[in-house]
Amino acid sequence: MTLEATALPATVPQPGSGQCAARPFDVLGKTYEDTYAHLPEQLAAIDWLLARLPARAKMMDIGSGTGRPTADLIAAQGHQVTGYDVSQTMVDLARTQVPGARFELADVRELPETPGQWDAITAFFPLLQMPRADLDATLARIADWLAPGGLFVLATVPFDAEDEEIQWMGQTVRCTSYPSETFGRLLRTAGLDIAHEQLSVFHPDFPGMGPEEHLFVYATKPGGPAAPAHTLAGPYPLPASYRGPHELSEQGWLGMEARFERQDIKLVVDALAANTRVLDVGGGTGAVVREIAARLGSVTTVEPHAAREESMRPLAAHGVTVLSGRSEQLPLPDAQFDAAVATWVLHYTDDPEASVAEMARTVDRAHPEAKIVLVQGAPDNELIELWNRTCAPLIGEPRDHQGYLLTLAARVLAEHGFDDISFTRARVDVVFPEEGPENKANAAAEVLADFWNTGHPRLGQLREALLPALREHFAGGTDRFNDDAVMLTARPRTAR
Repeated sequence: MTLEATALPATVPQPGSGQCAARPFDVLGKTYEDTYAHLPEQLAAIDWLLARLPARAKMMDIGSGTGRPTADLIAAQGHQVTGYDVSQTMVDLARTQVPGARFELADVRELPETPGQWDAITAFFPLLQMPRADLDATLARIADWLAPGGLFVLATVPFDAEDEEIQWMGQTVRCTSYPSETFGRLLRTAGLDIAHEQLSVFHPDFPGMGPEEHLFVYATKPGGPAAPAHTLAGPYPLPASYRGPHELSEQGWLGMEARFERQDIKLVVDALAANTRVLDVGGGTGAVVREIAARLGSVTTVEPHAAREESMRPLAAHGVTVLSGRSEQLPLPDAQFDAAVATWVLHYTDDPEASVAEMARTVDRAHPEAKIVLVQGAPDNELIELWNRTCAPLIGEPRDHQGYLLTLAARVLAEHGFDDISFTRARVDVVFPEEGPENKANAAAEVLADFWNTGHPRLGQLREALLPALREHFAGGTDRFNDDAVMLTARPRTAR
């Protein structure tokens, strides 16, 4: 993610040179990673790549910085990542932190011509310290380096100036860029197809720094095989049909909610930060709508269960409008909202396909921030695996498969014009702080059985059946289960 330029053999670094570009990053080192390595838009771009890369893909990371997050996350999936950076400090850090990738000290403009040799290329903020003529040439070379079907992700700070001196992270930097619309034009001229363009605002947590506007562009080179299915919509193979809805218990949910450590809610709220008219489907206990309203000022939620609907009524004072209704037939007109969200809802619906189609109907696809956000379980979710292994056979129910629901939703959304789809993982833990493994296991058996099957005639047997696996789990010293989530974000390409 380091700014790039050509190194010149001068005693005093010249503007636009590699030495000049390297100086701030040689000084900042790990501080740069601490400030910029957790951009949600960058993590979403990495997910987009991982969904489409062939096995053991060859990927170039221009301005690789400390190696995190880009090279680290992509190399961890078995891909062959080579990072280039003009800062020796950054190269040294990356080699230490990401031994699974290769890192070289080099300027992108000094690299040899390798037409068609790379399956993917990333450039997260590295092209801001070179003249426009060199920037144009670099983007054209990147397009040439990609193999047919290759993928390119560019992130930059768009503005209309060349060689402008700015103060950034306590450093004096001379920067060049273009207005946001110019980058798409340059990439199309180079022969690439634009798959996604997004403007966002980032507030760096660094003394004296104000908000930054960021531009993220995904592009593809025509040709090549069809994209593989996304790993976060697994595990594969998918079942042939929906298993039917799980039972929803208010009592069981409240028992679980008290033990959650959730990062998915912040991820959802951040994804909706630019929206103003948001629909939430299945408001539940109000945990998500409360946070959306706190950020945006208002939100409308549709809830089918009378007790939950009534419990959310006090949230009206905080901007939450509560409506009674089912997800399969939302009591709302077409195109009333600019975003719709449903968190951990689809597996409680009678007809998830109809539910997703209804969400798409209520969102105005012409709005520039139009989107639909869905949250379901991750493919390696430990609690889902425990239920499938222990509870499903005991009570004679089909296995759960959250990836099936995400795949179904992606298909339905694409059919309704929301065909720019990305997947992002979110950490969720269920914590059992009781003292000792046996107490943790007993508490978990009580909470989980009640959450999954409140009132079931074999509830006592379910608790007993869970105990051996729970004792084994907590004997390892942990106090929690992974209940990780996947956030699917769908946008209409025509609105981008």
